[in-house]
Amino acid sequence: MGKTYCFIKKQDDNVNQNSDHTFTIVAAFTVSNDSLKISDLPNNRKKKMTDKTHKHLKRYPGVLIGRLGVNKDFCGKGIGSAVLNYVKDWFSEPENKTGCRYVIVDALNSEKVLKFYLNNEFKFLFSSEKQEAEYENKESKDTETPKTRLMYYDLLGLST
Repeated sequence: MGKTYCFIKKQDDNVNQNSDHTFTIVAAFTVSNDSLKISDLPNNRKKKMTDKTHKHLKRYPGVLIGRLGVNKDFCGKGIGSAVLNYVKDWFSEPENKTGCRYVIVDALNSEKVLKFYLNNEFKFLFSSEKQEAEYENKESKDTETPKTRLMYYDLLGLST
């Protein structure tokens, strides 16, 4: 189950006097609870994910951003990055009751989208598409490219 949130911009009342709409949706995102099962990860990733903690868990709690969209009229203005920073801050605040460690995305496997998340300090959960296909129990074919890539952001980096 996910929860969707929107960022809106209030319209100037003089511009839309004949319209029922008094706001524009600038961006929207959906979040839900998730976790990362450490035993399924390659050894080098397991080590990186457990290095910062004294207690090693089988699963580390996370929040999944299921959808992130920016209104086409606002694209290229840093809104997507601002939304990600908002989510990172929101889930690392002391008042946050989820206790999650990671922000997780299942990003579209396109150069532009992956670059966007990499620029926002997300890392690939699997270093290769082949490893990710094995994790998902799919047959990996050289000609078949996964449609999405799992990526994560470690919230412990914000609290140190």
